[in-house]
Amino acid sequence: MKRMQTCLLGGAVLILLYPALLAGGTATKLKVTHAPGAPVFRTPVLGRPFATLPLNTVVDAESKQGEFWKISFDFNGQKTNGYVHEVLVEEVKEAELQGGTGPLGPVKTQPEMVAEIELKIEECQHRVVRERDLPDQVDTLRSLLPKVFNLEDGQKQKQLACDIYHWTGQALSKQGDDARAIREFKNMFEVDFLTAKKATKYVSDPNISQLITTAERQYNGTFVGYSLQVDTEPKEALLKIDGKVAGHSPDVLPLDTPNVTLEIEKEGYRTEKVVLSLTDGKTVKSFVLQSVARTVRVSSDPPGAAVFLDGKDTGRMTECDLGFVPFGTHKLTVRKERYADWEDDLVVAEGSGPISKAAILFAKTYFSVFIWGGPESKAFVEPRAIILDKDGSYYVIDNGPVRVRKFSRDRGGQPSWGEGGKAFKSLKQPAGIAVDGAGVCYITDARASTVNKFDKNGRFVRKWGKPGAKSGELFQPTGIAVDANSNIYVVDSGNSRIVKYSPTGVVIKIWGKLGPDPGQFFAPTAVAVNTHGEIIVVDRGRIQKFTPDGESVAAFGKPDSAEAEIKLPVGVCCDGYDNIYVADGATHRVKKFQSNGRYIGSFGGNGSESGQMLGLVGVAVDVKGSVIVLEKGNKRIQEFQPPEK
Repeated sequence: MKRMQTCLLGGAVLILLYPALLAGGTATKLKVTHAPGAPVFRTPVLGRPFATLPLNTVVDAESKQGEFWKISFDFNGQKTNGYVHEVLVEEVKEAELQGGTGPLGPVKTQPEMVAEIELKIEECQHRVVRERDLPDQVDTLRSLLPKVFNLEDGQKQKQLACDIYHWTGQALSKQGDDARAIREFKNMFEVDFLTAKKATKYVSDPNISQLITTAERQYNGTFVGYSLQVDTEPKEALLKIDGKVAGHSPDVLPLDTPNVTLEIEKEGYRTEKVVLSLTDGKTVKSFVLQSVARTVRVSSDPPGAAVFLDGKDTGRMTECDLGFVPFGTHKLTVRKERYADWEDDLVVAEGSGPISKAAILFAKTYFSVFIWGGPESKAFVEPRAIILDKDGSYYVIDNGPVRVRKFSRDRGGQPSWGEGGKAFKSLKQPAGIAVDGAGVCYITDARASTVNKFDKNGRFVRKWGKPGAKSGELFQPTGIAVDANSNIYVVDSGNSRIVKYSPTGVVIKIWGKLGPDPGQFFAPTAVAVNTHGEIIVVDRGRIQKFTPDGESVAAFGKPDSAEAEIKLPVGVCCDGYDNIYVADGATHRVKKFQSNGRYIGSFGGNGSESGQMLGLVGVAVDVKGSVIVLEKGNKRIQEFQPPEK
């Protein structure tokens, strides 16, 4: 075990107070600042000095080893190397070497010096215990070390030196610098082991006690080094020590120094960065990582669509998981060829488990899959309107011998319905048709300005209305629709208004007049009811949406492109997703819009080939998403389906 060695030099007992730690340095000039002189040792460890450099002596320093300078100086006429303690000298430049020595001041007696040092140590001790001005206490305590060199009493030197290192270490630990505190405590053992043990016998702070134990183990050679065990939840986090990759959790990391900066990184979790001062050979640290992201599960119908996040292609196709999407609001886009882009605001908030997003993709391109009738066929004479009931049966208004005809889902005729057509002979100019959930049929007669009601077998029940503009009157009614409560909505085209009736023909509500503003109309032609009970009306160049009581909800006009412009609407319907399909007689195309008015796409075109349209007069959608189109010019019905079907 090491022991503090003392020596008598010029009547003073000199004690080596600091440990020697090997370190490199560069040549410089040193000047002795300690009034009694600076003792010179042959090695940077405790021992008997072989020389003393007087105050203001300037020597060359070759390197720094711990708290000792290795110097070169003339000794007995020869160039000699030795070691001086850093507190007894200071670095100087050539320009500073011209100055002389200042006054040394009055010389104090040994008892006065001891009393002064003890008083300062006691004052610092009280402040350290109360954790007051800790950096100042460290500076004050260390400034006492040169004065200890001047004491002649060797035992008093050891006692006071140990006290200085002890309370300096405590002050550093209370500031969070445990690594420097350990060095100070080790210095204490270097001064004198027994004195150090006595000075720290009654330390009650468990952290300080642990630091002192580590310092003692370093002093006596039983300390084998530092290791840091890092555990994280979740596991497999990247571990970095002082900016360099060191492993993945859980792991035990060997360290060369007690002062390290630990960084923990894992995708989707907040980076942890802590500065550690290790106080024992093995330190265990556990961290629960804070999530800053969540997994987003994206699906689409149809599947196989590309997924974009905040405008960037993720490289994933639905159905897929987007791992670790950061908290916050993002723009999620799902894109598939021949379908309109699906977009939604994705809000990622704290929580457990993945966030699910299901994109319903709306086809913007349709393909003709079936044609029924045609210019050379006698299936239809002059078709005017079409509707489907909940069972998929077709109802077609035809300006021929049989004004209204019903067909089964497989397009088979039902000749007995409507008494073989006799029930409809009184209709002068049937224009629009609607069927409620019970199969009751409502037909507008534009010439007679009436609404005609027929039961599920096609037998006449009643009619109401007459030409005029007053309540209960109509003028050239065209489109008609019925809601889930069997309320009827009639486009009173000649009066530029919508009339809502009860199932028995009682007027419930009238709204609208001629004009361009919301709630006004210019040549309205068709009406539909969506799944939310909203009323969709089309007039020249515009789609309007209303509540069942006629309050305006939205108006879609001024399309973003010429392709989306509605020129001559002749029919409208909605699918199960409330997408709106408008039959445009001027362009011979069906134009599709989302419920919010966003244009999706169109299909058709002037002609008689498959997929083309001529004299478009009506449009309907079945429960499977197929679009049924009625063409007066081609005297036929076409069924269109989206690409996936």
